[in-house]
Amino acid sequence: MIPDDRIQLLLELYLQDRASESERRELLDIIDGRPDIDWYALLAPSFREDGADGTFTPEKWQPVLDAILQQEPLEQPAPRIRYLRRTWWAAAAAMLLIAGAATWLFTGRNAGPEPIQAIVTDIPAGGDHAVLRLANGQQITLDSVQGNIVQQGSLQVSNDSGAVSYQGKTAAPEYHTLYTRKGGQYRLRLPDGTLVWLNAASSITFPTYFDGDTRKVSITGEAYFEVAKNAVQPFIVQVNQMHITVLGTHFNINAYNDEPDAKTTLLEGAVRVTAGRYMAVLAPGQQARVAKDRPLTIVDDVNVEDVIAWKNGYTVFENADIATIMRQVARWYDVEVVFEGEMPARRFVGGISRNSSLQDVLRLLEFENVNLKIEGRKIIVKP
Repeated sequence: MIPDDRIQLLLELYLQDRASESERRELLDIIDGRPDIDWYALLAPSFREDGADGTFTPEKWQPVLDAILQQEPLEQPAPRIRYLRRTWWAAAAAMLLIAGAATWLFTGRNAGPEPIQAIVTDIPAGGDHAVLRLANGQQITLDSVQGNIVQQGSLQVSNDSGAVSYQGKTAAPEYHTLYTRKGGQYRLRLPDGTLVWLNAASSITFPTYFDGDTRKVSITGEAYFEVAKNAVQPFIVQVNQMHITVLGTHFNINAYNDEPDAKTTLLEGAVRVTAGRYMAVLAPGQQARVAKDRPLTIVDDVNVEDVIAWKNGYTVFENADIATIMRQVARWYDVEVVFEGEMPARRFVGGISRNSSLQDVLRLLEFENVNLKIEGRKIIVKP
């Protein structure tokens, strides 16, 4: 058992940016394996010795502590994919909160080049918001209705707790579209039992039942699929310039128009990705990337936990530039992001719960010396 004074020393070294790489790793390993630690007792001396006002209380610290210690995934993990209770990025997110949000709360210290403006009304995180558009053009805002929302012949469409599901079928296939705006996400069970998680600013168009030799859907934005197995009726996803063909598998597609690449990442099974005259069959852990005017490329050994972190309730970035991070922020918090001047070529590693407010996210970025200015729902990023 590692003594408390050792853990406290590691915390102090980390907060003062004096920890070696081995000491940082030791601290993250402790966070990963010691849910019993009394963080209140260990952190309070550090903040008081650093010039805090002595108002360190469990009540004041609770929101930050919750974000540090509550690392259970929101959804059950896919079969055959191992998830630790706290993955490395969850531990890294915890340390970002300790070093960023906690420091701001108790010392008022600011490491950034320009203090972030106070946000008079904080912007909450996104949530389960979506619209279902039927074949006749009717649009159903799913936030405001629950239970059986469509009854057409034997087709029954139900909406419950952020998920819409289909049972039965219409006399002939009709096409419905489920879409989210910025700040929204939703889940869908297709007529064949396939499960779909839809990220913010995304859509999926699908038939009310699958007939013929294939099961075809089209998407925009980002979606995670757990495809129901059917060896005689392949499942096909059309997105931008890509066709993804599967029999039964788990995979993620990120194909936002404002991203430089469209990416298909395989977690389980096998998929065939076709883009123009290029084709590749992915194995688990591989990612297919398609960019404008460039051929399809394959990346091996992708960290799939990072790729689907959004589905499990986290925003995670690994070796990401500030533009990539702010695109995620804009979509999830429904804000406008403007860049002034040329951004330095810096890379970031970290993450935070998707339940965190915009203020929490921006404070962490500010702690990492990102120069931000707030004007209403506009975020201005400066060099």
